[in-house]
Amino acid sequence: MKDKTVLITGGNAGIGFATAESLAAQGAEIIIASRNETKLKEAVAALQNKTGNKKIKYYVADFSSQKSIRSLAEQIKKDYDKIDVLINNAGGVFPDFKLSEDGLEMTIATNHFAYFLLTNLLLELIKKSDYARIVNVASGSHYRGKIDFKSFTKDQGYFILKAYEQSKLANVLFTFALAEKLKGTQVTVNALHPGFVRTDIGNKDTQWYAKMFWTLASRIAAISLEDGAKTSVYLASSKEVKGVTGKYFNKCKEQEPAALAKDKELQKELWNMSALFCPIA
Repeated sequence: MKDKTVLITGGNAGIGFATAESLAAQGAEIIIASRNETKLKEAVAALQNKTGNKKIKYYVADFSSQKSIRSLAEQIKKDYDKIDVLINNAGGVFPDFKLSEDGLEMTIATNHFAYFLLTNLLLELIKKSDYARIVNVASGSHYRGKIDFKSFTKDQGYFILKAYEQSKLANVLFTFALAEKLKGTQVTVNALHPGFVRTDIGNKDTQWYAKMFWTLASRIAAISLEDGAKTSVYLASSKEVKGVTGKYFNKCKEQEPAALAKDKELQKELWNMSALFCPIA
């Protein structure tokens, strides 16, 4: 990974940090982005300390905000002449229905629209690389997901798990649609399930009983952050998957996705709806 530039959203903590650490140890130049500057600074220092790699930089961005994502993309385009690997990793869960500043439900705004918008804004920069890999962190939750376009902007009987499952299905649909659009280029696009990982995602902004359940489940069944990052690292760096695109992976192996994820009409509809809510032209 020497001389490769890797952008990881949400790279300051959890799976993103473990991914950044592994790729930094391989010699990659690392860019991490999230909304908390204090945690970003701490993460950069920790990564440099752990890996000895000083080529690590951060940018502040709120991935629920299109204005913030556009600003991030502009800054990166000014500072870099190419991006070799983009890992869309940042995400969140929200206990109650809430609209973002752009009028989108927060879960779908953060977990899907951020992937869609940032990737498209940086696509020309990514195409300048001869390596060019886009890695979308999805989830096995996508198997239970359904797309309800009305729920993107209106409360249709909001439930935290339903919203999360929908957003993760959207990640896989977006992956397959983008891979199709990029056929014939040197850019590959793949999605993955990181596993049930011991992170704080289920403890953020959730009710006390949800926090208690998440904490208990994490202690019993969760895998380590390092194990959770393995498939992201594999898709970003392994020669085994060079040229492989439009696939879904689990434990560093290709896996059959949900049938809905392969629905080309749904892929197209989601793409068009996404471009309507956050224009990329």
